[in-house]
Amino acid sequence: MEETYSNYVKISPVATKRNSGIAVELLLVASSFTLLTWFAQLLWRRRKLYKSSSELPGPIAFPLIGCALSFIGSPYTIFANITKMFDSYPGLFRVWFGPRLFYAVSDPKYFEILLPTCLRKEPLYHHANVIVGHGLFTAPVDIWKKHRKLIAPTFHQKILDNFVEVFAEQGAILVDQLKKYSGKGEFDLFHVISKCTLDIICETAMGVKVNAQTTDALYTKWADRIMEIIFMRIFVIWYHFDSVFNMTSMATECGKIIRNMHQFSGKVVREKKLAFEEKLRKQKESTDTYFEAEPVKRKAFLDYLLEVTTDEQTGFTEEQLREEVDTFIVAGSDTTASTNCFVFTMLGLHQDLQDRVYEEIIDVLGPHRAVEPSDLHKLKYMERFIKETLRLFPVAGLVVRAIDEDIKVGDFVFQSGTSVVFGILRAHTNEENWPNPFKFDPDRFLPEEIAKRHPCSYVPFSYGPRNCIGPRYAMMAMKSLLCSVLRKYKIFTSYENVEDVKLKANLVLRPKDGYKVSVELRNI
Repeated sequence: MEETYSNYVKISPVATKRNSGIAVELLLVASSFTLLTWFAQLLWRRRKLYKSSSELPGPIAFPLIGCALSFIGSPYTIFANITKMFDSYPGLFRVWFGPRLFYAVSDPKYFEILLPTCLRKEPLYHHANVIVGHGLFTAPVDIWKKHRKLIAPTFHQKILDNFVEVFAEQGAILVDQLKKYSGKGEFDLFHVISKCTLDIICETAMGVKVNAQTTDALYTKWADRIMEIIFMRIFVIWYHFDSVFNMTSMATECGKIIRNMHQFSGKVVREKKLAFEEKLRKQKESTDTYFEAEPVKRKAFLDYLLEVTTDEQTGFTEEQLREEVDTFIVAGSDTTASTNCFVFTMLGLHQDLQDRVYEEIIDVLGPHRAVEPSDLHKLKYMERFIKETLRLFPVAGLVVRAIDEDIKVGDFVFQSGTSVVFGILRAHTNEENWPNPFKFDPDRFLPEEIAKRHPCSYVPFSYGPRNCIGPRYAMMAMKSLLCSVLRKYKIFTSYENVEDVKLKANLVLRPKDGYKVSVELRNI
């Protein structure tokens, strides 16, 4: 009886296999249903984005990766593909980058409304945090508003006027350094000019002399390389994942450069902060009402920031000071150097206009007198020349902002949760606002010509509350250097026209083939 019962309840191997197969099938069905449900919910939540995207032209987007394949290659290839997109879809178009929707605009009417409204930086900018932390360039809106309010007074005209002496002193050193290259053909102008602008920004921003022009300073090379690495992280989609990027040689190089840059700026901040605290302590401990006052020294930006930092509630921490100093150094040296080099290239390309700039300098300063603050506003033609250079070669060809609320412009609604790419270079070369756009003509910036154009057709320093904080500083520094160099040297280039200057990007615009410039001493 026991044997019969045992045979009866025994489950055959075939039945067991069949039951297991049913269980697997049920699991697959349940998983598929869960996945489809999740996907359907995702599509429903994003329905406004897909509808918005369908209303606009744009490049072909593949599932999951979008248009990411267009952003593979060298910085030149990536920027060339971006330029082609703006040329192919003028005004407004859409780009899917991975699963995210970006609107791309180049019409000034969009700039005028969106730039003052969209203040939060696109999240991809967080890759730049390795350089400047939460300095003004990348800071969240709440931190940016607080810091901008504290920093803005340091760019008062009277403070900037005190820096002209520094501009002139470093310009004289630059003139001496250029003797090495005079009459010897074309050379890499950027690494010469960037050392000069580094000396200027360190003395004006931090109050220290680093003597970059007369020593083998590496900071400018670090800054140039780190910005190229960050540009690649932003546009090559698989580098967004730390696990992937950290396996590359770029990650090792990036870490080494960042440590060097932060060590450089951090040491200065700590020493300046200790010196400032010691000065306050001595003043507090002094009981002599008639002590002799210290002679007035030229203050740097960092000195002004340290003064507001005495209030612990509203001031800066040591880390925040270093982040803002890093921002000043990178933005103030690299970007100004780049623009200066483009200006020199355009001077070499347009010899007749170079003669006109030179003649204006001689009329205002004479052949030898050092430049003074009151001289700079008299250099009207030079300023127009610089502005025309910035039109064709803006520091940033693109600016990207996040959209945190639906914004209606005309009949179109920019959806919350997306981002907008502002094609500054495209806006600067749009034939509707700039007839014969690649003709170099400083007289485009005569007052009567400016009045004819939309105010946002020219935005080299961005537009709205979150624009660049230092355009006056940059213009004064550039004018001063031009006065120093052009009185001693004549500039030449092998470029034959503006279109020959092919562009790449490493956060800021650079010429693909370098700044082809040579110098020769003037016969004076």
